[in-house]
Amino acid sequence: MLYERDLQVKLQQKYRRLYKADYKVYDREIAYFRDFIVQSPALRAVAERIASSCPDLDADEWIANNCVRRGIYDWPDTEIGRAKVQWRLIVQWADGGDFTAQARSLSHDSNYKVIFREVTEKTVEPFVDYLQEQLGSASEVLYMLERFTRRVEWFDQVELHKKYELDTTHGEDIYDTHLRKFLFDQGIDYPFSQPKSASGQVDVAAGLDGDDPLVCEVKLYDTSRKGYGVPYVAKGFRQALDYAHDYGKSVAYLVTFNLSDQGLQMPTDEVSKPWPPRLHVEGVTVYLVTVHAKPQLSASMRGKASPRVVTRDELVNPHEGEADEG
Repeated sequence: MLYERDLQVKLQQKYRRLYKADYKVYDREIAYFRDFIVQSPALRAVAERIASSCPDLDADEWIANNCVRRGIYDWPDTEIGRAKVQWRLIVQWADGGDFTAQARSLSHDSNYKVIFREVTEKTVEPFVDYLQEQLGSASEVLYMLERFTRRVEWFDQVELHKKYELDTTHGEDIYDTHLRKFLFDQGIDYPFSQPKSASGQVDVAAGLDGDDPLVCEVKLYDTSRKGYGVPYVAKGFRQALDYAHDYGKSVAYLVTFNLSDQGLQMPTDEVSKPWPPRLHVEGVTVYLVTVHAKPQLSASMRGKASPRVVTRDELVNPHEGEADEG
């Protein structure tokens, strides 16, 4: 969560620098701003998702028809549509587009300094707010999932594992139900299992009756059972990604319950390696939460640790027909 909050602070700082920039160097500052978003994987994933949203909305066409008439401008009907047009304007200006001509349609003032600040307020500030909302929502869910992970590992691990051993056939349902109940208790209003979507059924989806669904796929990792190795986890990754596309989300969650005797080390696209690991694929950030669900011997009796290191390619580009572990 600290990573997301730190990114929000940095984003706000970049915006302030742009807002205060002299109009003579505005083109450079907005290029710095654009580059910051593109070079930050989490922000880039949101921006890519925005750019690919609303397929019927051509941002360039909208700008040409609505943002070039002096003193008159308009935004699309939806918030994400507005963000799509605003992001396109930012990219155009950063790439050397005719900022001055478009700025005059967004401001009635004649003072260049006032014009540039007013345009920044009308275009860049709402876009920054939208990015921060996306990061903020992810932070709240990650906080819940971190608490869930600790609860299972500290309090519920033995009880859940006993239930699992008594009915391994429905083992995934046992852990899935436990997670859904926890999310409901934490304030997620619609944590029902397996609602239908264009790609199939997602294990946990919250808010599907509203405008902000939470997509979370649950998978087991158990090397003692055939078919529950890394390739099975990779299926969960693909499903989470597909469901995110179905519901128009830039964020998804894959919760893996590790029921093996080995540690499970997930890949990450972030150099700073924040918790949890996350991959940015196809405009979606997939957070990889691992829960140690099997009771372990004491450290002195376990011997040398031999974690299973999962590579990015194993999750993103699994080989078809690859033999599963277990």
